[in-house]
Amino acid sequence: MRVFPIAASIAACVLSQGCVRDAEEEICPALAKGDLIVTEIGGPQTGNDVLVPWIELYNATTGTIDLRGVKVRFRRPDGSDEISILVRRSLPAAAGSYTVLGLDEDGELETYLDYSFAVDYQGSWLSAAAIDVEVCGGQINRARYDSLPRTGTYSLGTMPPDPDATQDPTKWCTDTTTNNGSFPGTPKRANTACP
Repeated sequence: MRVFPIAASIAACVLSQGCVRDAEEEICPALAKGDLIVTEIGGPQTGNDVLVPWIELYNATTGTIDLRGVKVRFRRPDGSDEISILVRRSLPAAAGSYTVLGLDEDGELETYLDYSFAVDYQGSWLSAAAIDVEVCGGQINRARYDSLPRTGTYSLGTMPPDPDATQDPTKWCTDTTTNNGSFPGTPKRANTACP
């Protein structure tokens, strides 16, 4: 893991006086393309304002990795309205595990979440987006959705998860699995195969 100071970010934060993030060093986990895969996306749900939007990342490596320093960029398909989030604390992910990052308050995480990115994600959840998973500017994976189900999740249906399938809409489907009515989809576990 490499560590780099990010003086420009610190200066911008101080000058704006509106920064709610702590200034910190840039951490670069030793990850390669395809090591992390976006496997499921949960958007706003009809009739349930309590559930928070989230994304799930699959660790495709053979060992435990720490996601601290991983950046996820959300942007509209035309490249506008970019929102970047950064995993700012240690977040170990075992080999073959599914880690869920969500738009929740970090101190009171919903049971289906592992990490909150509310400090970074400003604005409403994008109804259509490209999602890039990056480490220090290098792309690890890219997923895309044109719309999200209002009941259920957008789920990658290949098993095991295939990093080359994340941009192919035919490999994704709506998962209407419910977990005792508390949350949709299969966060933190393998997805249901698409029909």
